[in-house]
Parts: sequence; C-alpha cells; structure tokens
Amino acid sequence: MTSTANPSQVLEFQCQCGAIQGAVHETAPPTGRRLVCHCNDCQAFAHYLGKEKLMLDDHAGTHVYQMDSSKFTINKGQDQLACVTVTGGPLLRWYCATCKTPIANTLSSTRFAFLSLILSGFDRGKTDALLGREVEHVAIPSGVGELGKVRTANMPGMLWNLLVRTIKARFNPELKKSPLFDDTTGKPLAVPVKLEPAERLAIDEKADIYREVLAEIK
Repeated sequence: MTSTANPSQVLEFQCQCGAIQGAVHETAPPTGRRLVCHCNDCQAFAHYLGKEKLMLDDHAGTHVYQMDSSKFTINKGQDQLACVTVTGGPLLRWYCATCKTPIANTLSSTRFAFLSLILSGFDRGKTDALLGREVEHVAIPSGVGELGKVRTANMPGMLWNLLVRTIKARFNPELKKSPLFDDTTGKPLAVPVKLEPAERLAIDEKADIYREVLAEIK
C-alpha cells in the first residue's frame, strides 16, 4: 500500500453565533503562509466589527493565513455572509452578518485565487498543529510596542506568491473556486459595504485610542 505524499487535514470553522460553518482543508506540510498584519486597514476592520479584543493581539496585529481560496469551504450559512471595503479599494473583508465574526480577506474577483483567512476565531492549538507555528509580520510601523526583533515578511516574496497562485489558477479553474464568490459569475456573494469618509475617520479615531490603551498596558 502506498501512502499519500501530502495527506489532507481539516481545521473546522464556526462563527460565534453558529450561523456560518466551514473548514480549512490543508495538506501536511501546509502550503500557505501565516502572517500578522499591523496595518491601519486591518485595525479599522476590527473596530468596524466591534471585535478589536478578539481580532487584535497585544501589538494591534491581526493573525491571518494566506492560502488558496479553494481550500476553504463553507457548508452552512453562505446567505449570512457580508463584506466591507474599508478603503473603497478592491480588498474585501468578510464576516458574519449576524454576529460580526471576521472570516477572511480577499480581492474582489476570483481571478486571484487568494484568501487571507483570519485566525482569531480558531482554536490556537489546532491552528498551530495544522498550519505550523512560523509567523511573519507586516506593516510593523502601525503596530504597538517593541516589534524590532520579530520576523518580517518580504513584500516582493508575498507579491510573487500571489502571482504564482494567479498563474496556477489560470491553468486549473478548480483553484479559483471560493465559498465567498459565485462559481458562475465570479462575483462576491454579498454586496460590499463601502465606508463613507466620515465613517472611516470615526473608526480611525477609535483605533488611535485603542492603540494608546495597548501601549499603556504594555
């Protein structure tokens, strides 16, 4: 009997209210990339949802896993999906419309077979076991506290990974599949909410105060 070279493993997902349930299907070793993003937009998303204590770590970072979108499935609650663009740009940030649990970040089209899964709602032990413990940090200047010794991600390398995923998806349409988009049209399953400038300004003010609080605690 021959063994599978890259056996599939499953990391289950459920939002806080249980309306949305799904799973990550990853190989061993994992093919994605664990990151902690400290950018202002990720912080704004956390405050938009009112989930900053859930989503942001002690350095105001959001833990994510960049992966092929086809490896994430939703078996319940696609009609409960919602998304927002905090900048008005092509990056969509997904969450449960009912309980505001964050789910993932994607670009606005399945042309890019890419999904940045937000890990705050997952069990830490199971996440480490399946996705590994190695973490890189991005957008450090927007973070809080001493981050000078953390491992930073190489931006050209990140862009290269995105390009490789995009090219592979062109030759394999299965890789373009995403539970957040319509398979036929490639359009997002929820109409993106676009923040007005005044809304974003108010959120940024909350984020400033929250960073000050974190800095005082540290």
